[in-house]
Amino acid sequence: MANHANKTTNLVPVYGIIISVIAIALSIIFYVTNYYDTLWTGFMIGAVIFIGVLLSVVNYNNNHHERTNAAAMFGMGFRTTVFSVIIISIFSIILHLIATSGTHAMPTTANNGDQVAGQGNFWIYFLGQTVFMNMTMGVLAAALGAFVFKRNQTTPSAR
Repeated sequence: MANHANKTTNLVPVYGIIISVIAIALSIIFYVTNYYDTLWTGFMIGAVIFIGVLLSVVNYNNNHHERTNAAAMFGMGFRTTVFSVIIISIFSIILHLIATSGTHAMPTTANNGDQVAGQGNFWIYFLGQTVFMNMTMGVLAAALGAFVFKRNQTTPSAR
């Protein structure tokens, strides 16, 4: 029985890597097509994280034959969220450094004089979109998965 528990606990990196690879692939597609700076691309990556964490929590519950508690399910989703957000954050910083390596430190401007969001405001975008929103979406998915897909929910006073 302990072997089975260790096998499912070690799936956190697997879920996190799968979610990260999908999010990174979308980021590369958005960057190549010059849509990386638009707002809806961040929502797409947030949706990938939300759905991925939700599926990981449901799969974790199924691997434990639906006998796990809500706190363990939430913990699984939270660990998956943190793992995937760390990988996506590292990739975002590397992509930013690669994209701006040939340019000078001054932010670039578009033809109409507006500042390009991907260069001058990278750290605001990084902290707001990549870290905060993705963590929020993952935590919401973990909580939703833990409390919705828990079978035979009882309150402590009903036992």
